[in-house]
Amino acid sequence: MKKNYLYVLFYQFIIVVTPLFTTPYVSRVLGATNIGIDAYANSVVQIFLVFILLNVGVYGRKQIAEAENRHVLKTTFAGIYLMQCLCGLLVSSVYVVFVWMVGSYQLIFMIYGLMLLAYALDISWFFIGREQVKRIMMRNTVVRLLSIACIFLFVNDVSDLWLYVLINSAALLIGQLVTWSALLADLGWIHFSFRMMKKHVGPMLLLSVIPCVSLLYTAVNKVILGNAAGATEVGYYNQAFKIYTICMGFVSALSTVIVPRMAMHYKKGNQEKFRQFVNFSIRYVSISTIPLTFGLIGIASTFVPLFLGEAFLPATTNVMLFAPCLFLAGFADVLGLQILLITNQSRKYTVSIIIGSVISFAVNILIVRAWESAGTVTSFLVANLVIVAVQLYFARKHYEFRYFLKIVAKYTVCSVLMLAVMFGVKTLLAGQNDITILMYQIVTGVYTYLLCLFISKDPLLFKILYRKVGWKHVKK
Repeated sequence: MKKNYLYVLFYQFIIVVTPLFTTPYVSRVLGATNIGIDAYANSVVQIFLVFILLNVGVYGRKQIAEAENRHVLKTTFAGIYLMQCLCGLLVSSVYVVFVWMVGSYQLIFMIYGLMLLAYALDISWFFIGREQVKRIMMRNTVVRLLSIACIFLFVNDVSDLWLYVLINSAALLIGQLVTWSALLADLGWIHFSFRMMKKHVGPMLLLSVIPCVSLLYTAVNKVILGNAAGATEVGYYNQAFKIYTICMGFVSALSTVIVPRMAMHYKKGNQEKFRQFVNFSIRYVSISTIPLTFGLIGIASTFVPLFLGEAFLPATTNVMLFAPCLFLAGFADVLGLQILLITNQSRKYTVSIIIGSVISFAVNILIVRAWESAGTVTSFLVANLVIVAVQLYFARKHYEFRYFLKIVAKYTVCSVLMLAVMFGVKTLLAGQNDITILMYQIVTGVYTYLLCLFISKDPLLFKILYRKVGWKHVKK
């Protein structure tokens, strides 16, 4: 599992580092309005994508992880993917009609059709379920780097929006085709039948409610923002959201590799090992997302204009509002994906998403005209707050609430001290250039946080430093 995590972490590092170069470039070349158009079109496409994927990534990797032999592995994959493929064909047909009827941004929507095809072919869940992460991550890394090179070479002015969308969509499609070659080399000829698919239909449809409802606080709220405030405000929202997703990459890497292992232990009835994984995840998410949250708030006013350009200065507030979502989304992964789904409580997981999404949608409707993009970000924050609150209750039998509060309180205190130092550094360096201020804020912030962990003898830090601390020291 450690090697898989390192491979995912490396891929997430690529995902994090490359936007540090491409996002400032694209923001300045295409401008806020074109970025908003792309974000608006993409949010519409996401609505179609949900009905292709049906949350198959979550369901598929769990089922593949539980396959006991090669025959079960092949039949499980065939049944799940046939469902995904049929949904892809149906949704793609509806999308063709939509593109033919749409009045605005028709060329952009046509190009985004490649993205629909790419996700219809997505089988990364198979390799993740088998804990063969290296095979897909290395291939995807190469494709991603090539696409980034193409962006710098061919996207040169505001008229190249269509080319930017084409490069991103084509890169996804090529990545999926390469992944399929690896699967066929592994499994050989695959026989598809409706009989194999039948037993997966019910569970997949139940889980598909989650991404469908999630659209209310992701894609649909963004569409509402575009209609209420215009493409430029969508651009502010979208670029702030990109910064949020960059930071989330390292956190989501844990769930990607740990869920198959947890599913295996739970199926075998190894409750103690399962609980150890839960405790580790709670500590890991706390130690990583809480300082990220406070750190992002601390550097936002300096980082946003420097990273995105002065044109995106209004997005600073959005970045600060997105910051707490790092902590909340990290815990939603632990409570929802690692506990509720693995312990076969899919209905409770679905209910939590429905409640959060509906409340978020209502909040967005009420405040979007007055607060514009900041209102849509606030509705996203509300969704995450509600989802985590509900899941804390539903998952209460599989973790200790006092342990959860103790861990969160500890890392929050360390992070608040870090934030105070970062603000102090900015005050002391007032008048210096933004790059100098930002670098000093980051360095002093990281140093302060690590010093707090060292003084408090944090077990996870010492495990990394000495590689000798065992599971018995993780829960303290």
